[in-house]
Amino acid sequence: MAINTRKVVIGGLASGVVMIVVNILGQLALMDRVRREMDVWVPGSAERTTGGSGTIVIRIITTFLLGVLLVWLYAAVRPRFGPGPRTAAYVAIAIWIISSIFHSDYLLIGMLSGTTWWLFAVFQLANLLLATWVGARIYSEGDALSSA
Repeated sequence: MAINTRKVVIGGLASGVVMIVVNILGQLALMDRVRREMDVWVPGSAERTTGGSGTIVIRIITTFLLGVLLVWLYAAVRPRFGPGPRTAAYVAIAIWIISSIFHSDYLLIGMLSGTTWWLFAVFQLANLLLATWVGARIYSEGDALSSA
């Protein structure tokens, strides 16, 4: 059966909302620690990386795009692995591994300590698992909402 693009977008937007809310909570919990570590690496760098309103808008847009990607990948692998939370977890873990590889440079160049990097990595895994699960609950290939 063909991928239901409308449900991918709706589920992806819902996933994006989840990731934005969870990211805000994570930033509240970890931002002081990250700022201290980044300021040791390059004084004032933490302030420059937070950016202004333009940066925030771009981060929101890319988060929604990531949500759509998560649900699209879920829809793509669903015929092979079956609908449900296990398949959503496979997608979340795959994206987490790829993103962790791309973000490992923060650890490798010493911008973040190993402890902080792993805190973020585990936090992002939980975020991706939750967001993909929410999007998967919404996605279905037919007209009705899925209870996957």
